[in-house]
Amino acid sequence: MLVGLALTVLGGCERPYPTRMAVFRTSLEGRTVGQRHNALKAARSLNGAMVMPKGVLSFNQRVGSWVRERGFVRAPVSMGGVLVPSWGGGVCQTATTVYGAALLGGLDIVERHPHAIAPSYVPMGMDAAVAFGVADLKIRNPFSFPVRLECEAEDNQLVCRVVGLMTRKQAKEYRRLRFSLRREFLSDTWVRLWRLHFRDGKLVKQELCHESLYLRH
Repeated sequence: MLVGLALTVLGGCERPYPTRMAVFRTSLEGRTVGQRHNALKAARSLNGAMVMPKGVLSFNQRVGSWVRERGFVRAPVSMGGVLVPSWGGGVCQTATTVYGAALLGGLDIVERHPHAIAPSYVPMGMDAAVAFGVADLKIRNPFSFPVRLECEAEDNQLVCRVVGLMTRKQAKEYRRLRFSLRREFLSDTWVRLWRLHFRDGKLVKQELCHESLYLRH
């Protein structure tokens, strides 16, 4: 069904050519059993999610509410800088992993929120906090081809891959692009995150993604 939809978007005359656009990993080392459970459950909900051209993916809408009735468990979560047990603790790591992959793949970030205290599983300034009904992560596909998310656990890491379903011509054009991230520290708890756009190996744009201000531990 998804392949058929992609064929329609691509014009119907050429099968989509899966091209890896980006991969981002965060460590599961030191996470509690409950945090791992919730992070992986959210990842399974996101695995295979399609973002159509110019479309927007809402993390909260795709994953749904992280309540006991849906199989989530209580685990430590940061609330106002304090770790407390709450349903779905650990889900933010999945959002963070998707956020990093989206940035490196060239996707647009429509909505993103930092944690009160920077989490340890990702470099400061590169996290994405979510809270159902309060804070969401939303990503937009700016390209003319569909994009698929692939989320899973691998070697004690949470992994998100962004895969474009492109024609061979689109794949050739996309491979001319590259995106990287640079952090600028304004203080020890205040970070700017920049995305660098390269084309044919040359820097063509520096994009300010977000500024994040954290509480001290």
